[in-house]
Amino acid sequence: MNLRFKLWHGLSLALCLMAALAWAADTRITDLSELALGSPAPGDWIECVDTSDTTDNAAGSSRKCKMSSVYSTRYKLGSDYTNSTTTGTEVTGIGPITVAAAGTYHLQCVLVIRSAATTTGIKFGVNYTGTTTLFTAHARFPSSGVSASIGQIEDDVNATTGQIWAYAATVTETTTAPNLGPWTGVVTANANNMVHVEALMVVSNTGDIELWAGSEVAASAITIMAGSFCTVTTL
Repeated sequence: MNLRFKLWHGLSLALCLMAALAWAADTRITDLSELALGSPAPGDWIECVDTSDTTDNAAGSSRKCKMSSVYSTRYKLGSDYTNSTTTGTEVTGIGPITVAAAGTYHLQCVLVIRSAATTTGIKFGVNYTGTTTLFTAHARFPSSGVSASIGQIEDDVNATTGQIWAYAATVTETTTAPNLGPWTGVVTANANNMVHVEALMVVSNTGDIELWAGSEVAASAITIMAGSFCTVTTL
């Protein structure tokens, strides 16, 4: 009886140890499958590591963390986008920026652009493939004007009197006919210029937020440089 008890006890301990090892293996962050970009939603629980808690593990302890009701996702342009036509095309390298649920979303893009000629301007558009109940957007850039904008995007200036920002604004989504711009051009051809595009929208379904761009002049190229990015904040 004593031997049978010892064997049963030993077997139980072995099974418990195997279960514990299997649980640990299944719950290590490195073993978890990756969620698709943008999948976590406000209120979801995700696994995180508390590196300061080394009581049981020198690398830290796994914890559950709740997604905030406000979170941001960044989308970086991996390669240059170029358009040599007046017809806008989607900047597909940024995104797809997929909205998983109805709600309020803030888009903010920091773009480095180039123009092939000083007299070639650039234009932008923001679109949502689903349904919006509120939409407003604008684009702004450092202007070469001192007291008023003359429509040229400035790449390098440090006037002691300061310069001004120029902008365009719209409450209309657009695709092939971008409505933020075009402006008259750039101060220096083929130089890096920073342009900001921003939009706030309330959507009632799922869809994609899209950035579109085009040239002011046919057969004259505008380029959005790799490394430009957009941030989407979910409210």
